[in-house]
Amino acid sequence: MARSFTSQDLVALPRLNASESVVLATELITVADAREKQLRPKKLPEALGRSKGRLAAAVATLEALTRPQGGDPVETKTKPKADRLLDNAWSGTFDWLGGWCKLPPERNPSLDEAKELFKLLYPDGLSFTRLPYKLEWKESKARLDAIRSARHDRTFKKLGGEAFLAHLEEAHEAYGRALHITAPKPESAPTGDVRAAFLATLAALRDYAARVAAHADPDVPGSEEVSAALLAPLAAWESRPAASSSEAGDDTEAPSALAAPPEAEEEALADPA
Repeated sequence: MARSFTSQDLVALPRLNASESVVLATELITVADAREKQLRPKKLPEALGRSKGRLAAAVATLEALTRPQGGDPVETKTKPKADRLLDNAWSGTFDWLGGWCKLPPERNPSLDEAKELFKLLYPDGLSFTRLPYKLEWKESKARLDAIRSARHDRTFKKLGGEAFLAHLEEAHEAYGRALHITAPKPESAPTGDVRAAFLATLAALRDYAARVAAHADPDVPGSEEVSAALLAPLAAWESRPAASSSEAGDDTEAPSALAAPPEAEEEALADPA
């Protein structure tokens, strides 16, 4: 069988899970960035720079996939905002229509219609606006439907309240969309393949370590010192203790920074997070 001598074959990494690989990669990139500023010119050799770029891209993907996911900030803000809008619409209409109901008949020829509309919309005052979101939407819809079925849109018009009715309808429509009652909830973005991103980060770590190690040349002054400095985070990495033999077969030895047994990586792949 032909032997293979790629970085993936030659470089054995410490025992790492996904979170630890993010930390180690970030340390290596930070050291490289700082070292670049000391070099003349202020850049790593081209091959090392490309390898560092691949490592940065791989770890950025893994970090994004393993980042704790909270509630959608847009989602959590939209519902309360839509609720306040609808509450204010019904409250404003309550004040406006209540004012018309307090006028004497000679000042309001449509007094009876105003009172009938007020009783239709607010039999219990504004208590329905304090119901849970979806129940409030149902009560709001029932009132708007009653306005149309009883032809009270004409009452709004007689009293000069077309703007109030339009605002009620617009706020109610926005509320239904925000609650995903009248509009479907957007599909969540795919979470991605954490295992694949983890493997890609490990591969990028091996490639970077191999290229930095190969940069050291005893005939090139300073190259060995640069190589050692760039790999310092990897050399100093302290691995987690190996699992007991009852948990992971023969994998009982804690790996060194540059010589981890293959079983260590298999263990990490079983629980990459």
